[in-house]
Amino acid sequence: MPATETTGELRARLYVRETLPKPAKRCSQTIIARLERLAADGVLGEYSVTSWAKRLPIDGTEHPDQRARYNEFSQWARHNGVRLTPFFDTRECYSMQTGKKRQELVFPAICLAVYAGDDLQTVAPHARESATESVTDCLERLSDQPPEEAVHQTTLTAD
Repeated sequence: MPATETTGELRARLYVRETLPKPAKRCSQTIIARLERLAADGVLGEYSVTSWAKRLPIDGTEHPDQRARYNEFSQWARHNGVRLTPFFDTRECYSMQTGKKRQELVFPAICLAVYAGDDLQTVAPHARESATESVTDCLERLSDQPPEEAVHQTTLTAD
């Protein structure tokens, strides 16, 4: 998937499920086009698109990078007083391999993480009290800021 680099300090990582229905695929393509524009405008220094599994067994060890990403996102959410649920959720799912039910962590179809250097600034989607921040909301917030303001903001989710 594409990766673009320019001169800004913010970077975005878009995570997309390995398989998507057509409407979600079109949505992800629109989001990628917006990321390209933000990079071209200097708001983002770079962006990348990574595919991830729809769900992972809670007790499993496969996809260690995806598990590490979820742990990073969870830590960010706790630190910033937001929730990743219901976008990231645990459910009892049937395993085709074992023929048994098991607890699995289900990932959103599309997720965006924005970093300033190595510091995670925001994850979308997430929820705060009765409001939610979608990937589109996060991109709008980035689009509305001059590049220098976007780079110096500590938490993009604070109102």
